[in-house]
Amino acid sequence: MDSMQSGIDILRPGTGVRGRKGISGSTIKIIAVIAMLIDHIAAVVLIRQFMAEGYMAAVGGGEGQFLAWIGENSLLYYGNLVMRMIGRLGFPLFCFLLVEGAQRSRNLRKYAIRLIIFALVSEIPFDLATTGKVWNSGYQNVYFTLLFGLLTICTYQFFAACEQREEKNDLPGGLRMLFIVTGAATLEVLAMTLVQLFFGALGEGALQTLFSLVFLASGPLGLVLYGKRKGMRRLQTLCADLTVLALFMLAAEFLRTDYGGMGVLTVSVMYLYRRNRVKSMLAGCVVLTLMSASELPAFLAILPVALYNGTRGLKMKYFFYVFYPLHLGLLYLLAVLLGLGGIILIY
Repeated sequence: MDSMQSGIDILRPGTGVRGRKGISGSTIKIIAVIAMLIDHIAAVVLIRQFMAEGYMAAVGGGEGQFLAWIGENSLLYYGNLVMRMIGRLGFPLFCFLLVEGAQRSRNLRKYAIRLIIFALVSEIPFDLATTGKVWNSGYQNVYFTLLFGLLTICTYQFFAACEQREEKNDLPGGLRMLFIVTGAATLEVLAMTLVQLFFGALGEGALQTLFSLVFLASGPLGLVLYGKRKGMRRLQTLCADLTVLALFMLAAEFLRTDYGGMGVLTVSVMYLYRRNRVKSMLAGCVVLTLMSASELPAFLAILPVALYNGTRGLKMKYFFYVFYPLHLGLLYLLAVLLGLGGIILIY
């Protein structure tokens, strides 16, 4: 499409690229970037200002001292709160764009290589922004999480392709049987983890024990019924998918990437519901909210996804790749200029 046509489409109210109603993928990316920037201004700069104003001492001084601190710093406190809430839209939107990109990309290998390169490039700016240190091996940037999510999708696609081929020897039979065992174990662990997350705030009790027993019993039974309905080959593929999901979630947790294993699970469930974009985003937001109640504002990300018209929009292939490490570095520089660079953040 030539530049004149692009200009016409951008200026036409209520339309995306080529006159289609709704918003394009590039618009969703811009929304995600703005949400992320707002969130990181709070997380990198304002939190340092919090500490400079005696926030930690107020928290440790009891409820009365903490409330007094909020009264003296209400604009800073509530401004930070609102900005962090807006920031909850960023990650689920980037996960959605990753799932869309994985389905549309003609070369997933190059896609993964780009994520690896920029994950490494972003690590020093990320460490400076989040901890004030040039290197912190205990916490890795979100590119690693997205990379593990993409690799999970790639493996799903590989297993699906093996299942659809007429040949029955794409994977060794012993490996397929092993996948059934590991897949069943993964399902059990995931179920128990979700029970713990859901009931964690309420504390252990009879209801949590009951749900745990139900999940423990229903997991294997569900796999048996699934196998009878869909066939052994489909069951083996499902169990292989669950095994791969568990491995990449463990990798994210081991490296302590931003959003960790639940971030990889978010990408996975979004891919599972990829044929319905609104359901895909809804499922991803449910996973994030199970991880932390602070992620509830993420459900607002459903709105731009519901308006998505399936078009790419502006060519912004490398915009986010470059913007992510650049804005983190600049935000840390801003903190230094404000005299806050010496404050060490520990997440």
